[in-house]
Amino acid sequence: MKYYLILLFIGLGLFISCDDDNNYYEVGENFIETNTQVIQIDTISIDTATIIADSLITSNSSRLLIGALQDEIFGNLKAQSYLGLTTSSFDIDKEAVFDSISLILHYDRYYYGDTTQVVTYKIHEITETFEPNDEEDALYFYNTSSLRYDSEILGETSFIPYPNKKDSISITLKKEFGENLFDKIIDNDINNLDELESEFKGITIVPDENNNTVLGFKYSSDNTGYDFSSIRLFYTIKDDDSEDNDYHIDFTINGTNKVFNSIVSDRTTTELQSLENSEDILPSSQTSNKMYLQSGTGLGMRVEIPNARLLNDLENNGTTLSAILKMYPDKSSYNDIELINSLAVYIVDSKNRVVSQLTNLGGETVYANLYSENSEFDTDTYFITDISAYVEELQTNYFGLDYALRFEFVENETTITKLLINDQTSPEDPSLKMELQLTYLKY
Repeated sequence: MKYYLILLFIGLGLFISCDDDNNYYEVGENFIETNTQVIQIDTISIDTATIIADSLITSNSSRLLIGALQDEIFGNLKAQSYLGLTTSSFDIDKEAVFDSISLILHYDRYYYGDTTQVVTYKIHEITETFEPNDEEDALYFYNTSSLRYDSEILGETSFIPYPNKKDSISITLKKEFGENLFDKIIDNDINNLDELESEFKGITIVPDENNNTVLGFKYSSDNTGYDFSSIRLFYTIKDDDSEDNDYHIDFTINGTNKVFNSIVSDRTTTELQSLENSEDILPSSQTSNKMYLQSGTGLGMRVEIPNARLLNDLENNGTTLSAILKMYPDKSSYNDIELINSLAVYIVDSKNRVVSQLTNLGGETVYANLYSENSEFDTDTYFITDISAYVEELQTNYFGLDYALRFEFVENETTITKLLINDQTSPEDPSLKMELQLTYLKY
């Protein structure tokens, strides 16, 4: 056994790349007569494609996503938030006088796009009961969900965003809308949450479709007392000293399933136009040898190793030491600020349904991790994923699993981020092509 260990360490220093899957290098042939070989293969065929999730749950997010993006490659996008509202108090003094009503939105410092441009939002009142209208799933709202709302604009604002500041924006709403809500509380027509919901279903925040920025806003407080988004109704009460005192009531977000983000993209003029449902598989050969990833809309990358079981020809008295997938993002699709550190990886079946999250041989969750190698002349940026356990399962499973890997952004439901990945062809630069590096010990 000691001789095998020595030979293994010698072999690890002598890895070579083969021109085909059947070549190998015999280790230690000048030292001792043995059949032990360490083989490194990097020419295994990979089938790659772009796929799309049927929908993403957006009603469990702590972030409002509002804005639009103009994108000739991924398609124009619009993110619109729907808010159901509640309050902790229905007590207003009979002597109170209505003042004004405003929607206050607090930045959560997330943004995507050009924040130097003017952004325009319009507020509308929701006209139907705030509940999922999907007959098959009445538990959640999705990025594809929507609710009917009145065409009348309750309020509108145009501004240049400063998302990195601990700040907020205030949108004045129509006086008639505020007075009606105020009067119904004063007259005891609204005394509880059920009556409030019956009278006031909520609002939706609609961005101008010509905007080119998506902003994130927080709707729940972090206990600092001022950083939650709400509709604030202001009123005054004249006290005994004949001085006007200012008061207000906050209408805040009403729980997890009373808020969601609708995120839609028009891909009809892009290479993705044929991608319509979650079972579709759009080969990278039809999308300029790139795979598309975009959070918020559910675009992901599918990677399949069709000849994995053929590797069993090497398995007589041998074992796979490692299988590493190396992937290069297309440099035109990101900048240093936008590029994320990792991608989530899932095992999916032939219909792109998730089987499980990818794990290593020790059962730990595996991600595609970003690496950058700085050199004097260039910087190589790539993702590396250890798929050793997955390849071993494909090789050894008796039934011949028809599985593939799905790659997507970790924060797939709460961000708007895009990325292109080069496939195995990579016509622009052969050194930036996707590559599966298989290391195998045969003895």
